[in-house]
Amino acid sequence: MPLTASHMHYFTLEQREALRRQLEARAAMLRGVIGEDSVADLTAEPAFANLERELAELREVETALARLHEPDFGICGDCGGDIPFSRLQAAPGAIRCAACQGKRERAGGPGR
Repeated sequence: MPLTASHMHYFTLEQREALRRQLEARAAMLRGVIGEDSVADLTAEPAFANLERELAELREVETALARLHEPDFGICGDCGGDIPFSRLQAAPGAIRCAACQGKRERAGGPGR
């Protein structure tokens, strides 16, 4: 669905910069942890599961960083409504509003 002016969500420069800093800090932390985990014994199942979760989160964070200045950033991928700044502060990689995310989780679908 092409975005119209009414579908574009605009955040202030300060809001976008706050999200960028938050995402970059999380990505740096994850890269550090992943680097430490990669030298650990990954034959242990819990360590491997943690590494997989951290890699998935790092991909999500990097994807959010890439989308941050796109016109559809902050637009729910399911309903097309706004994703509030407060939700993005809590989960910067969010691609759905809280209502749609809740529906997806109750239905057993993928997260974020």
